[in-house]
Amino acid sequence: MIKIESSRNKIIKEIVSLKQKKYREQKKLFIVEGERLLSEADPLYVLIREGYDGDTERFSNVYTAPAGVFDKAADTISPQGIIGVCKIPETYLSALPKEPFVVILDRVSDPGNLGTVIRTADAAGADAVVLSEGCADPYNPKTIRSTMGSIFHLPVYRNINIAEFLKNSNIKTFAAHLKGKKSCFKTDMTGGTGIIIGNEANGICDDIAALATELVKIPMPGKAESLNASAAAAIMIYEAVRQRTEM
Repeated sequence: MIKIESSRNKIIKEIVSLKQKKYREQKKLFIVEGERLLSEADPLYVLIREGYDGDTERFSNVYTAPAGVFDKAADTISPQGIIGVCKIPETYLSALPKEPFVVILDRVSDPGNLGTVIRTADAAGADAVVLSEGCADPYNPKTIRSTMGSIFHLPVYRNINIAEFLKNSNIKTFAAHLKGKKSCFKTDMTGGTGIIIGNEANGICDDIAALATELVKIPMPGKAESLNASAAAAIMIYEAVRQRTEM
């Protein structure tokens, strides 16, 4: 265990820098904070606050810092006393199975929504989450926390040209859309399937909607005008689960 005394230490500076997307992209690293998330991760190193009494034996590189220094590195308001730095994994669309079950997000911009969708896709047994350019960064600390560890369980493909992906994929795709005529509960989501969810304010862009197999709607008999993006995704994802488990 190596003791750090100053916030000017290179380890502290690196952790602080990884709160910004440009440095995550440059270094291909991201931060994971808290015991629960780190139980799922394989960090390059961890930083603990002096006095932290959790188990650190499985970590190969452990640094410790006084509370004042540690708290400057932390991203949460009430840090648990442990932060890990992990590699951003390399992902390749060619690794998808022949008939995948994927969740496709078009410019979903809220990190919390994105993290919740990743968590839901993981729980539902999806093969991957595919993100367009303009989506929130899945390695944003808020997104990571919202996934509750699911970011480590399934591939997340970033900055994908969704139109090209749809043209080259042999899957049925169902886009939640205001122009949808058919209920999402009356579709066939067995076999290779993609569920498309759009931007919180503007929905799915026209070129992607035009390539979807079907534009569908989520029945809303109440007075609400719309659903949160992550809620809409959860409904459609679990309709696919229902159909697949009843086959």
